[in-house]
Amino acid sequence: MKKLTFIICTICLVFFSCSNDDSADRERDYQNLGKMYREILSLSKVNSELCTDSDGWDFTAIGSKACGGSAGYIAYSKKIDKTEFLAKAKAYTDAETAFNKKWSVVSTCDVVTPPAGVECVDGKPKLSYITPSEK
Repeated sequence: MKKLTFIICTICLVFFSCSNDDSADRERDYQNLGKMYREILSLSKVNSELCTDSDGWDFTAIGSKACGGSAGYIAYSKKIDKTEFLAKAKAYTDAETAFNKKWSVVSTCDVVTPPAGVECVDGKPKLSYITPSEK
């Protein structure tokens, strides 16, 4: 989650540092992506539902890096309408892919490792990753 936020902030900084006649259109497109992401985050219930059992949570890839692959992963409660949630996550990913192409966005080409699962930490869902020493 923090990595995805960092990526979004980085993209934002790139756009604010560039100036051309398309900056207002680019900003509008960027704001639309932000609105879509906030809606998905709200639907996921990661900030509003108490996490007491990790079996009640799952995750999915979200977003698109400019050179391909997912921008990150997001946890979501299994109590939500999964079909609607995943459709919105896909729409966001597709929109970010289109944004990246339209505005010639450049990003790192590292592969974002999928999480091993979701764990509950202090009542919040947290994506868990296997460290190389745990393999």
